[in-house]
Amino acid sequence: MEAQALGLQQYAPSIMPGLLQTEAYARNLLRAAGPIDEDALAEDVVARMSRQDLLDREDDQPEYRAIIDEAVLRRPLADPKEWLGQLAHLRHVAERPNVTLQVAPLAVGLHGLTNTDATFLWLADGRMVAYVETGYSGELVEDARNVDRLRRSYDHLRDIVLSPRESSDVITQYMEEAPCEPPG
Repeated sequence: MEAQALGLQQYAPSIMPGLLQTEAYARNLLRAAGPIDEDALAEDVVARMSRQDLLDREDDQPEYRAIIDEAVLRRPLADPKEWLGQLAHLRHVAERPNVTLQVAPLAVGLHGLTNTDATFLWLADGRMVAYVETGYSGELVEDARNVDRLRRSYDHLRDIVLSPRESSDVITQYMEEAPCEPPG
C-alpha cells in the first residue's frame, strides 16, 4: 500500500522512520532486533532502502510528512560518523519539495500518539488507512472511526510541534553537538 499511496503522514516516537533511514541506521536497527545472519541482514537492508524509491519517483511522487519525536534525535548510533551521516541525510531529504519534516520536542509533553508509531496512507480509491506498529508487530487500521481518531491525534500533534524550519535548525544543532569520536 505504501508504494501506491498518494500521500503519507507518519509520527515516529522512538526510531527514525524507514523512509528516512540511511543504510547504516537500517543495518544497526535490524541487527539490534535480534540474531540475524549477515546474508539475511543484507537482504533486509536492501529491502528497507528500496522503499525510499517512492520519494524519488519522477511521476506521482507522494507527499510525505514525517513528525519525529526529539527522542529519535537523542538516541544516536554508536558510530559518530554514521550518526552524523544519518542526521545529514535527514536534513537533505527534508529539502525535497514533496517532503515535510517536523520535530516534536520533548517539551510538548504527553499527547495522543506518545507511544504509537503511526503512518497514514491516502489511497487512490479515496480511502485513508493507518498502520500502527511496535518493534515486534504492526497492524493495518482500516475502520474509518479508528483511523479518524488516530488522524485527529496526529493533526493535534502537528499543530504543536516545531515548524519545518525550526526542525531543520534543531537537526543542525544535533549535528554540531555530536561527538567526533566513539566513546571510549
